[in-house]
Amino acid sequence: MEDRFKNLIDILDGYKNRAVKRREVHGLEPRPLSAKEVELLFNALSLEGLGDKTYTIFKEESLDNLILKLITNQVRRGTFPASHAKADGLSKLIKKAKLSEKENQYLSADKALRLLADMKGGAAAARLIDLFSKEIYKDEITKILKNTVLLTKKDFNTLKELASENPYFEEKVAEIMLSWAKREFASDWELDSHYQGISLRVGDNITTGHLSPSKNADSRTDHPLHAKHVMEGREDEEDLLQRLEKLKEKKSTVIFTAGKALGEGSSRKSATYTMQQLLGKDVEGEPEKKKGGIVAAKSFAPIFKESLVASGILPLEVDTTDISEGDDLEIDLAQQKIIVNDKLELAVELPIDYKLKKIAAGGMTYFDAGNELQTMALEYCNDKGIETGDIKTPAQENIIIEKSRPPQTLAQKIVAYNRLDGKDTILPGETAQVKMRGAFSQDTTGPMTMEEYQSMAGEDFGADFVVQSLCHTGECPSSSDRDTHRFLNEFVSKRGGVSLETGEGIIHTIGNRFVLPTDVIVGGDSHTRTPRGVSFPAASDIVAGVMKYGKQDLTMDQSVKVVFRGKPEPGITARDLVSALVVYAEKTVGKDIYNGRIIEMEGLEFLSSDERYILTNAVAERSASAGVVPSDQTTIETIKDNLDYLKNREDADSSPSVRRTIKAVEEYLKDPILFQADEDADYSAVIEIPLSEIKDPIVAKPHHPDNVAYLNETAGEKVDEVYIGSCVGGDLKSIQEAAEILSGHKIPHGVNVVVGPASRDIYQELMVDGSMIKLTEAGATVIMPGCGLCMGNKRRIGSNSTAFTTTTRNYQSRIGPADSRTYLGSAQVAACTAILGRIPSTKEYMDFYLNRDKN
Repeated sequence: MEDRFKNLIDILDGYKNRAVKRREVHGLEPRPLSAKEVELLFNALSLEGLGDKTYTIFKEESLDNLILKLITNQVRRGTFPASHAKADGLSKLIKKAKLSEKENQYLSADKALRLLADMKGGAAAARLIDLFSKEIYKDEITKILKNTVLLTKKDFNTLKELASENPYFEEKVAEIMLSWAKREFASDWELDSHYQGISLRVGDNITTGHLSPSKNADSRTDHPLHAKHVMEGREDEEDLLQRLEKLKEKKSTVIFTAGKALGEGSSRKSATYTMQQLLGKDVEGEPEKKKGGIVAAKSFAPIFKESLVASGILPLEVDTTDISEGDDLEIDLAQQKIIVNDKLELAVELPIDYKLKKIAAGGMTYFDAGNELQTMALEYCNDKGIETGDIKTPAQENIIIEKSRPPQTLAQKIVAYNRLDGKDTILPGETAQVKMRGAFSQDTTGPMTMEEYQSMAGEDFGADFVVQSLCHTGECPSSSDRDTHRFLNEFVSKRGGVSLETGEGIIHTIGNRFVLPTDVIVGGDSHTRTPRGVSFPAASDIVAGVMKYGKQDLTMDQSVKVVFRGKPEPGITARDLVSALVVYAEKTVGKDIYNGRIIEMEGLEFLSSDERYILTNAVAERSASAGVVPSDQTTIETIKDNLDYLKNREDADSSPSVRRTIKAVEEYLKDPILFQADEDADYSAVIEIPLSEIKDPIVAKPHHPDNVAYLNETAGEKVDEVYIGSCVGGDLKSIQEAAEILSGHKIPHGVNVVVGPASRDIYQELMVDGSMIKLTEAGATVIMPGCGLCMGNKRRIGSNSTAFTTTTRNYQSRIGPADSRTYLGSAQVAACTAILGRIPSTKEYMDFYLNRDKN
């Protein structure tokens, strides 16, 4: 082909090679265009004779039609680099046509404007406003902007400046603002009253690890490809995709129907992406995106349920016992029921109305942006005297006014302290907009979070602090991991956040140093559970929303109070108290009491901040939405240490997140607030744990953290692997005591023992105090601080292996093949297990523990 087409053909050849290979290997459509590809395609529209030439990717097409098809359908919406390239190309084409009167022969200005409108804001918003300011398509753009919600504050302020320039713009902008204030953009955000579909039936305890296997973490941002790994490691469901295709041959709508505890485990958003790929419908004009879907289950893990809502997927709680695969299901939202095969009627628990509105909007991206836009527009109208009537935002509509002040739990007090509507209390079930001072992000969910951030047109971070770690992939990274590290570092740092180094530490271990007792925060890891304040783990889009806005709507959960009486016996550790939560719940109200509730723990004054963190962290395995411990003088001393840490960081002066946090900590210490629950606060249950009763360490048996037993019940189990580390086993005291137990002993040949400190300063202290030499002389390997084996994406155990670990979870296939087995327990029990090559009896353990480091 002629030289003038060379650049175009080169770019098409590269795209074709990737597209053909992807279809041949994976059976999937091509990935979205890059910014460079978009730029070159727009440049090619200046060439003569495109209609006379053809090119074949999967079918022969004229070059002009192929270019327009790619530009129209293969660019993501939002503020991705490619989104900006598309919006810029369309805007330039329109300007040339209208200002220079030179219409493009392949793409008219009218069509270009429609494509710009179809981008639904994001990168397109600034270009639309620029065209509007030049009085190009001013009436058409006025209509487009009324239905556009993805605007940045900069875009909004640009419109305000235009309004102040002359009466014409003032009138037009007022028209747009009033439309936004009245929420006219949401006129079609409605759910259908009835849905019909066919049941795809799965069993109990389907985890996010089954929906999004950790060993395939590198494909998470490639939603269609990652969905192909669904149920790997869950042997009874590995044929899910084949069953799904057969059901789709019968009916186009498939309803995912599950047993209990659907989505327990990690907070990974990719599990929800998988559900969208399996159940949703294609989004016109946006590659790889799907929308909608219905999921019914006996019970949901709270993070996963919130993630479904945030993605616009309808979660229904219903007793699915009598629903089988292939059953015809009719869902009646008004009557709150499911009709099975036109016979059986089952009552359904729907999400609250506020969340139904969010689902109707297609999820939180547009819903939250619409709420923010409406709020800003209402303020503008009030300032300008524009009559809006009695209009309220969805958040304002949810405010509950009580006749008298209701008693508050500790969690309610912390959340209510951060309400943005002026009310100083909150009730379970009440939804309010809450200031969230910070957000944590880790590296396997971070890429998804930053994609969500760009999808929602994020600019500089609106939260006081954002901390990004590299703790999940820092050890033994691949080249693609290092590319991801570079991307995350640049993305987060540029927007005012903190990007931790590889080896610096686990996200929540380091991130906790930014947190105050009055804070509400979120994090993109299910173990975002701080020992002070209240923290909510969340999927990537919710974390991205907090990063953008510094706030989030929060529906207050009920609390369960757990009261620890007395002090533990020697040898009984904080990790054992974690499992005691299960033991004593089962004895009284049932261990499911924690599901979706906040666990408030009292009577832990004897624990250090690190030990309290072990307890709050481990409420994740109880499927609790959060865990809180009252702050006290121990907390204040920890905060003072954290202030020294922050001031000594290299980025103390350069990072806005660190600077703002130093200021917040200094202000807090001038007049510390230490919330306590009201004595007459209302709890779903109160569980007492008499610590004097616990004589034996408690471990979790395969394949669930709740499958707990006293140590003697598991004694003698031979092990191949021992791992001491992670956020609940990699603290300084745990490793020090493990080293003392191991001192003077030799680990048997064939038992692989690995130690992973939670942070670099812990690692350094182990070197200084002699623990490191004790560990290595015994035969243990000490690795880079980070998550190590816990997630199972880098380190894994072998086939038919039995492991004893201090990690958080022991779900089947999490850290090894389906035929491997994992026991969970304290670092101290793990050290004894390492010496013996088997799980010790309680007597053996106590002998080792009480006589540690006497060799």
